[in-house]
Amino acid sequence: MIKNLEHLILSGNFTEAEKLYQIVDFQQFEDEIIISAYDNRNILYYTFLHYLIKKKETVELHNLAFSLFVHALTPIEGAYHCALYHAQRAVELTNEHDSDILEHLLFLHEVPDKLVSDEKAHETCHEILALDPANKYAKETLKKLAKKKKKKISLKAIQRMAKKKF
Repeated sequence: MIKNLEHLILSGNFTEAEKLYQIVDFQQFEDEIIISAYDNRNILYYTFLHYLIKKKETVELHNLAFSLFVHALTPIEGAYHCALYHAQRAVELTNEHDSDILEHLLFLHEVPDKLVSDEKAHETCHEILALDPANKYAKETLKKLAKKKKKKISLKAIQRMAKKKF
């Protein structure tokens, strides 16, 4: 546990919180942020991450912001939309060359808000498989998309046949 990090963030003392961020292991920092945010669901954790991103934008910070919104802060209205922004920035910063980051877009294709279109999910699956041919998540998503497409085609065919009869 990073001593005082939660208190510093929740009191808005981002300058001192940043000093702790700079001297600890990032994984430890990430764990602390997620656990603390789960405990009290306070948007100030994101505000602090935004503060850090403005100072020095990194894939790791965008990835952490994504995780914050899809896990600890999900109950907040618009959380998945915020997660999408951070997933897209991380994808841009990695020049679409990180399959783990690209998977975030597939996750947002499956959430109830369905923020990523079927077409974009299909394209993303192929990008992931180009980087990681054994990626199970991308393969499973492609299978789901193919089944969905077949259902759409079948429905359209039924509708066309019904129109011809009348």
